[in-house]
Amino acid sequence: RREYRVQAAHIPLDQRDNFNETQLVFTEEQAIAEAGRCLDCHEICSLCVGVCPNMALMTYEMEPFRVELPALTAAGGSVAEGESESYGADQMLQIAVLTDFCNECGNCVTACPTSGIPYVDKPRLYLDRGDFEEEKNNAFMVFENGTIESRVDGETHRMVLNGAVEYSAPTFSATLDKDTFKLLEATPTSAADGETLSLKAAADMFILFKGLQGSMEHLPLMQETRGTFVTHPGYEE
Repeated sequence: RREYRVQAAHIPLDQRDNFNETQLVFTEEQAIAEAGRCLDCHEICSLCVGVCPNMALMTYEMEPFRVELPALTAAGGSVAEGESESYGADQMLQIAVLTDFCNECGNCVTACPTSGIPYVDKPRLYLDRGDFEEEKNNAFMVFENGTIESRVDGETHRMVLNGAVEYSAPTFSATLDKDTFKLLEATPTSAADGETLSLKAAADMFILFKGLQGSMEHLPLMQETRGTFVTHPGYEE
């Protein structure tokens, strides 16, 4: 149901011959009433999905994910683990953008109750290799063989979910447990001794892929052998 906002009180016009504030703050009762209008956007919103004329924004569901990511350092041809940092995503309903359908009209920006820019802020999925590689950050490609790639700081990261989680970053590779995301092994490829390595990009890809895989089966997937060819889940040769 619609709950109208509490109107802010103002000082009468005939009392504005000074430098006092003209708009008054809420009383305690008004503040409680206004806070009661919360739309629980931290749980579910999807207004941007509803206003997108091209159906480029999509809601997908993921299991809450929380893990301790160890700080990694390249050392003598191996990788040493340091203190862990908490990483998590608790909101079950998330938004992704199918960029090939988005013409950046701005409808989602107008509708966003948190003043976000959904077509820019949310995970951006690409169907074209060239477009994907032109992006520096927040770009993802999902393949039909259990592979996902992302662009981070102008470089491509790759993850394959095949039993264990096989992650390849520009400077190191790692194997992680598919259930707990615990680091099983890591090997530097081009990292210099003392260089700090991060698993955050791997965690980002993991939760995005698992969410899309579990609730967006109709999402177009890429075939690596066919360049920009897109396959439907029901496609057959």
